[in-house]
Amino acid sequence: MSGQSSSHVEPTPVRLRSGPVALAALDYGNRGAAPMLLLHGIRDLAWSMDSIAQAFRAAFHVVSIDLRGHGDSEKPGAYTLIHFVTDLRVAVQELGLERPVLVGHSLGAQIAAHYAGVFPESVAACVLIEGLGAPHREGEGTSEERRQLARSEIEALAASRSRPRAMPDLEAALARVVENHPRLDSARARFLTARGTCPHPDGGLRWKWDPAVQGVWSSVSRQQTEERWGWVECPVLVVTGARSGEWWTRMRHSRRSTPFRRPPSGDDLAHRLTHFRDAHHVEIPDAGHMIHFDRPHQLNQAIDAFLEAHLPDSSP
Repeated sequence: MSGQSSSHVEPTPVRLRSGPVALAALDYGNRGAAPMLLLHGIRDLAWSMDSIAQAFRAAFHVVSIDLRGHGDSEKPGAYTLIHFVTDLRVAVQELGLERPVLVGHSLGAQIAAHYAGVFPESVAACVLIEGLGAPHREGEGTSEERRQLARSEIEALAASRSRPRAMPDLEAALARVVENHPRLDSARARFLTARGTCPHPDGGLRWKWDPAVQGVWSSVSRQQTEERWGWVECPVLVVTGARSGEWWTRMRHSRRSTPFRRPPSGDDLAHRLTHFRDAHHVEIPDAGHMIHFDRPHQLNQAIDAFLEAHLPDSSP
């Protein structure tokens, strides 16, 4: 179904408007085919999903969106989950995508799952890549602990930088990408670094994401998320990386993160899967949280097999 081709297609930039916010997207063509909408993770951009788009563009009309606050989309400062889900709703309607396959990574997967729960008739299938959320956080047990957790999240957001940090040049930015993603192909690392940076007002470069986007995690509860998973009617593929614990361990020790009790466990994942009506799980060996960086070919194979089994009539 993926219809993979050796040729690389340059997507067409498109602009959308969600209320007062202008959104950017990449359209890979093949209009008239079954639609597939790609949603990247936090502090990322639409181009990071290019390896998936290129693999499926021959069988689907693929569009990859820059979430608000990211990439070339506007950065309004308002980043609740309901804003992101609303943007997705607008994109589906403006682009005329009838029952798309939603493929999301991390935050993008959470947006896709919430959307599929609220609008179950509007989605053909969901692929959630490392997108069932973080491990249970410290301070979620009792009402008082949750109050203290909310307080700490508000204080952290209030203390966050209002402007992105400046980097001296592209090589310095690339060094950060390589350090954070050691399994990412070097050529692709340079490509994504170039696409994901822009001039900083004070000189040098900055990332194309608004530091305030990290406030999204405080805008939705785990209980609400799990309830909405139960509303999803379409088949769901949950893809995890066998080494995703590396990511959560690093986040646990980051001063910018909310503290986690532990890396995700098998029991934790199994419990979350029970909330879906029709969920299927695949683990990708030797891949961390950024599966589409670490093992893109294996990820595409897993998506392809899932779509062949559950959407056999989508091939052109």
